[in-house]
Amino acid sequence: MGLKIKETTLMTLLVALLGGTIGGITWGLLFIMNLGVNFLWTDLRNAVDLTLYPVMVCAVGGLLIGLWEQRFGPYPREMAEILKDVKQGERIPYNNLHIIGIAALLPLIFGGSLGPEAGLTGVIVGLCFWFSNRLKFIFQEIAELPQIGMAATFGVIFGAPLFAFVNQIEDESKPALIPKNIKILMYFVAILSGYGVLTVLQNFFGGRLGLGHFPAIEKITAAEWAAAIPLAVVGVAAGMLYFLFMKMTKMAVKPLAHKIVIRGILGGVILGGVGIFLPYTMFSGEHEMVEVINSWPSMGFAVLLLTGIVKLLMGNICHEMGWRGGNIFPTIFSGVSIGYACALLLPIDPIFCVAVVTAALTATVMRKPLAVILLLLICFPINGIIPMTIGAVIGGAVPVPQWMGVFADH
Repeated sequence: MGLKIKETTLMTLLVALLGGTIGGITWGLLFIMNLGVNFLWTDLRNAVDLTLYPVMVCAVGGLLIGLWEQRFGPYPREMAEILKDVKQGERIPYNNLHIIGIAALLPLIFGGSLGPEAGLTGVIVGLCFWFSNRLKFIFQEIAELPQIGMAATFGVIFGAPLFAFVNQIEDESKPALIPKNIKILMYFVAILSGYGVLTVLQNFFGGRLGLGHFPAIEKITAAEWAAAIPLAVVGVAAGMLYFLFMKMTKMAVKPLAHKIVIRGILGGVILGGVGIFLPYTMFSGEHEMVEVINSWPSMGFAVLLLTGIVKLLMGNICHEMGWRGGNIFPTIFSGVSIGYACALLLPIDPIFCVAVVTAALTATVMRKPLAVILLLLICFPINGIIPMTIGAVIGGAVPVPQWMGVFADH
């Protein structure tokens, strides 16, 4: 079904309004998250000088998370699960957006090794269904608004409009009500309006969330190219560890399936305990990545490698213990940490090492090589695109073993 010029114009305006609203809501949630993190982990921690402070705070966080889940259910849902439901035409309820918002903020504020994308996606997609329900009397094509809204959400959270677009359509096969060229336009209108509003609010009020930026790769010689595939294999191996950790944690936590509050507290104790010795395994990883970029030569091989691997484990432990959130930011951080560990062993450009390992690991977990390349371009230099492509293509091409495939659906 085609859209007339008048309808296309009206829909473009509505999508721009939705994108701007998504940008504003995203900024608001991230701003609240940053206020909570700064209070708990800077202001209060400086006032209370205790070695076990992370354990105590994370245990309190686990208690609150457990009580919230016991009262309202397991929120937020996984981003891939929401995406799958939307693409299959299922409706996402929007009468509990405040519940999802608080459920998303609690693990992030209390130091969970999680990204914000899952909670934000749940809130935004619910908003999109609310929006479309009130506009469906205008034209039926508005039914595809949730998919467009999801693309805008990804673009806003990660600050990567092209990643958001490709991530949404890379595996899209369902016939669309909106003609393909018009739908592409709607994706970009929503993504750019959301990103624009977020940027304006961040510039005026703060609350920025984003990955660090790597310097340019200084040299790419035969030694770098010779190391590319072995480095990609390291990234793929780390990605397989992620799925192995997922299966192990599911099995280990199964006896606590109905002990929601105990599970949440135990997850907090483990998170805080590990965080005392490896502090970068806490939080989503984007701010910690900046610190690793600036201090990796002095951290040492063992700390870098262990931090990257344990970060993959902690994300799964958090999730299974009821600390729900996204896995993209933590996965990228793990790739950076492991990549720098490799750079300490190899006489080649360190940014080349990090680019290949991070791309391979992230693509192994996400299973979307092109989206991974576009996402990583927001923090890696443009001359890293070929090393990233090598890593991402290999990571996306290596199949997840069938015995763990059931766990590799996100």
